[in-house]
Amino acid sequence: MTEAQEQIAVIQYCDFKRIPVFHIPNGGARNKREGAHLKRQGVRPGVPDLCIPMPKGAYHSLYIEMKTKKGRATQAQKDWIELLNSLGHCAHICKGADAAIELIRKYMNLKEGAKINDHCH
Repeated sequence: MTEAQEQIAVIQYCDFKRIPVFHIPNGGARNKREGAHLKRQGVRPGVPDLCIPMPKGAYHSLYIEMKTKKGRATQAQKDWIELLNSLGHCAHICKGADAAIELIRKYMNLKEGAKINDHCH
């Protein structure tokens, strides 16, 4: 499956479970002029693909960078994950829809003050 197909599966799961989620459309090929215009509007390389804007456990929200099962994160993506985690969010790179859905399940079931040490840096 492509990264887009994996992400669609995650969105469908969230919709079915009525979990608020949105995609942050930062990627994609653009011409130089459009890229410069979007950069001035705040597009930043490496920002994670998905956000669940619900505080759970010890976190403010959940961010997920989607990858295929063989995909690799860029340094900019790793840097954003590290920054978001340092600011009190749960942020993780997930390889495939199954990994992302499992992370979402764990996140949504967190008790107040709890953390997901095996999924969030």
